[in-house]
Amino acid sequence: MPDTAPLMIIAGALLILLLIQQWLAQVGKRLEAAKLVTKAASPQGKPLLNGLSVMGLDERGISSLRALMKDTDSVALATFFAFNRPTVQELDAYLQHLFEQFHNTADAVTATSLPAPPAGMRIDALSTTERNLLLHRDPHQVRHIDRALMARFGGHTFLAHFTLYNSRDSGVTLHVPPFDADRTLFETLAKSGIASRGRQIPLQQRLSVLKMQELRQMGKDLKLTQKFTRKADAIQALSQQPGAAVLLSMQYVIDDLFMLNPLDVDPHAIEQEWAWLVACAKLLGSIPPRRTALS
Repeated sequence: MPDTAPLMIIAGALLILLLIQQWLAQVGKRLEAAKLVTKAASPQGKPLLNGLSVMGLDERGISSLRALMKDTDSVALATFFAFNRPTVQELDAYLQHLFEQFHNTADAVTATSLPAPPAGMRIDALSTTERNLLLHRDPHQVRHIDRALMARFGGHTFLAHFTLYNSRDSGVTLHVPPFDADRTLFETLAKSGIASRGRQIPLQQRLSVLKMQELRQMGKDLKLTQKFTRKADAIQALSQQPGAAVLLSMQYVIDDLFMLNPLDVDPHAIEQEWAWLVACAKLLGSIPPRRTALS
């Protein structure tokens, strides 16, 4: 009777090889699927500089960004970032790492204790306040400064116009004559609706530009018998008189009156976001010129 043991061994080996082949095929499919998911989750950016890639810009925008980085003008670079919203992938990952690692740190963190940023950026180029801003602000939190908001403040002159807005109280009538250094800025804000001008301002608010003595004199001119001791009471009473607007126009040219309107966003939140953008721009602009070759 022939010995069948060798045949059984060979058949078993072939079965084992078949099972291994099927297992490897399944593993290969899973790895391929994982690669596709990773590729979809992490889209590739376009080369910016050596060690940096950027998303959200066309070639013209990338050229503009490179030029601004070489000029090291933090305000111009921050304006570009606010207006175009690009993502420098390596910088974005670094800022996210800083926030995740240090946002709960109570003590001051020195530049030397922080991980080195990518592509030759220098974290020590930032002030302590700027570094802390990067540590404690989530780079992916909601941002308010976009093209629409910047357009209301004059587009690329956003900083000057917002600084003016933030330095004055909204809802207060201001007399800004033609020779005033801020007149052009107020006119720009009035065109975009950030400020009201002239007859756009309710009479009651327009009357607030007058001093108490001037309000009392207007009351006399309008034959009012009421004696005013509080400015709010005088404004309220005079605003009901038909001749008040005419008398006011005799003292102030109506188009020289402006009133800043409240925003639907907290100006402090905008101020903090702008400071964060400047800190990011300063970090990106700290790359030494010799490192700014294309990949």
